[in-house]
Amino acid sequence: MLVRLLCTFLVVQQPALPPPDSGAVVVQAIHFNGNRRTKERILLRELDFRPGDTLSTADLTERLEKNRRKVFNTNLFVTVEAKISYRSAQAVDVDFDLREQWYILGYPVFQLADRNFNEWWYDRGRDLSRTVYGVNLRHRNFRGRAEELRLNMETGFASYADFAYRIPYIDRKQKLGLTFGVSYQTTKNLAYRTNLDKLAFLRSENELRNRFFTSVVLRRRAKFYDFQYLELRYTVQNVADTVARLNPNYYLAQRTQQRFWLLSYTYAYDFRDKGQYPLRGYVLGAQINKWGLLPNDDLNLTDLTLTYARYLPLGKRWFSSFIVKARTSVPLRQPFPQTRGLGYGTDLVRGYERFVVDGQSFGFARNTLKFQAFDKTFSLKPLRRFRQFNTLPLAVYPNVYADVGYVANAYTELNNSRLANRWLIGGGAGLDFVTWYNVVVRLNYTFNREGQRGFYFSAGREF
Repeated sequence: MLVRLLCTFLVVQQPALPPPDSGAVVVQAIHFNGNRRTKERILLRELDFRPGDTLSTADLTERLEKNRRKVFNTNLFVTVEAKISYRSAQAVDVDFDLREQWYILGYPVFQLADRNFNEWWYDRGRDLSRTVYGVNLRHRNFRGRAEELRLNMETGFASYADFAYRIPYIDRKQKLGLTFGVSYQTTKNLAYRTNLDKLAFLRSENELRNRFFTSVVLRRRAKFYDFQYLELRYTVQNVADTVARLNPNYYLAQRTQQRFWLLSYTYAYDFRDKGQYPLRGYVLGAQINKWGLLPNDDLNLTDLTLTYARYLPLGKRWFSSFIVKARTSVPLRQPFPQTRGLGYGTDLVRGYERFVVDGQSFGFARNTLKFQAFDKTFSLKPLRRFRQFNTLPLAVYPNVYADVGYVANAYTELNNSRLANRWLIGGGAGLDFVTWYNVVVRLNYTFNREGQRGFYFSAGREF
């Protein structure tokens, strides 16, 4: 009787195999190889199948590739490979071969304080005093759970201290995550306004601005590709009397202090093949910020940003991308630090790298056509003992592009803007180099509607 019950239990527990030639297979086991530190549950979270699931053989290769990309996009691995091993005609094992990144990074910082290399090179006289130096410490996979610890200590053109701790999942279903952060910054060199669409700086022997903020971010990832973020932040920042006198609109009404609470909600649906340099897929996002939540806050501003990007393979190593983004904000009268148009970060019409166009609303569209001229991974034999560094991936993409944008500014007389309230048109050609640890190096030759031309350079990690 006991043997019969045991046999019945085993039969019930085993997944039912599909009939022969059914066009489906059953996943018997999933193996992760090479995750010496990363917990397996962090990786299983990225997969849309489990042991015992039945998968169609018609789309088995495509489905395996999609799941491989999701594991790679955790940004925990240098390389991720996936393969199927058949136990029988209807039963398979799935194997993921992983090469983990070097998670603990401590490296010196020496970087430009300007918006980008091109502004420093062309407009700031290549002044080496306009640099920031210090040390950045990172642990990108703390406790093997994809948690991140970050500590920055920088000085020079500006002094900066920053600490953040990110926990990707705090619940058993692995849907909710938290990030805590605190930051303090001081500077004796400050961009206190824009004039003729260029940042104007003030330098002093005394402190011109200090800024403190602390924040908590709740992240919800209900499925695989959609992300929601809810952030609550408190900020206190002060400027010297000289700044308020030279630009009474820095904090408005010649104030020298700005205190406020910020509540921000962000939604993103990210269906790209790889986050650091996508060639296929799309991403769409929306963000709404409420600056100033309490009656005694020194700021009352609301802004909305919408983004859409599409990446298309055209065949024979040709690819195209289209990115469109728009932002609007109210009220129209805004403090200088919160009046942001084009030229800050990645909000840019290429060809206008040397300009910042302030305004209350903006929109732009970027179009790129690229060719994969080279894509290879080199073995570095002198570093063969270090798995994280003994291979060097390198891909090269020649490209051409054309961009258009517009910034609406209701108060152009405050900064003598010549580029606001008119169409910005730019284009050019370039080379993109994609290599180690998601680093992308760009060399571009651009031109714009104003007849200006030039070579521009940028580099950085993009994910």
